[in-house]
Amino acid sequence: MIDSNRFVEVVGFYQLYGKEKTLKTYNIKEDTLRKYVGIVKSTHGASNIDRNLALSKIGETYSDKELAAIANGGRILPGKDKVPVIHFDGEHIKVGAFTDTHLGSIYTDVDYIYQAYEQFEKEGVDFVTHSGDVTEGMSNRAGHVYELSHIGYTAQKKHAIEILGQCPYPLYVIDGNHDRWFVMSNGAYIVEDICNSIGATYLGQDEGDISLKGHATLKLWHGGDGNAYAVSYRIQKVIEALTGGEKPDVMFLGHCHKSTYLFERHVHCYSVGSIQKQSKYLRGKRIAVHSGFWIIDIWVNKNGVSKCGGVFYPFYS
Repeated sequence: MIDSNRFVEVVGFYQLYGKEKTLKTYNIKEDTLRKYVGIVKSTHGASNIDRNLALSKIGETYSDKELAAIANGGRILPGKDKVPVIHFDGEHIKVGAFTDTHLGSIYTDVDYIYQAYEQFEKEGVDFVTHSGDVTEGMSNRAGHVYELSHIGYTAQKKHAIEILGQCPYPLYVIDGNHDRWFVMSNGAYIVEDICNSIGATYLGQDEGDISLKGHATLKLWHGGDGNAYAVSYRIQKVIEALTGGEKPDVMFLGHCHKSTYLFERHVHCYSVGSIQKQSKYLRGKRIAVHSGFWIIDIWVNKNGVSKCGGVFYPFYS
């Protein structure tokens, strides 16, 4: 017969290493393990055992990096992409923000991206964000192929790896509707592949969150909707679509190629503009393009974002 010390040993091992490893290590069945847990609960008290077992199950579910994010306030929710936590001393952090590079398009001047890198280094940003449409993609629109400098998934991916791989700061990226043409045509997640190749953080399709010290949320947003003539209108409708618990503190928006700042429903909203220049297609739709990038200062305290301010750096063709 197994003595009480043996029960405690097995259950203690279970608390530290989880069920699967315990069953294998002690060569016991799941029913036997449940019996041991019941005996130890009755002799040593249930509250600590239950708490430790719950922590053990959490440990089995998440990596060490994700557990650190949870401990520091990062939101990891079922059905949601995991949220990286950025730590920094004091309350101030500086972010470089650009979007809609459309790499692979004849209307994208990569020198604009290099100028952004230079300014990011000059201003000493802490990290950089990209709000989607990393690549130009390949649509079925008539004539689109003639607007491409790099044709196909492989060519655009290599081009993006070469250019974005030179970013001098940690880079956080979502994809956009142009990138997702590769997903829809053949299931190729080009932005995730690019990020994996250059060590950038891929936050997800169309939107993704970053936790600032566990106290505030920065959301990147792209969207696949149309373009409004009033620059603020789209931002207002995007914010209206978020319920109270989903609202971030700061939002960087891509897709519409416009630059503006709006404080809406207590969210600091930056429409980040575009690296891509005006194209014949957009001009034909009578859609203006604000080419440029932002450098944004954010102050975070234990209650969230206390203040926020940024500068837009425009390009003139």
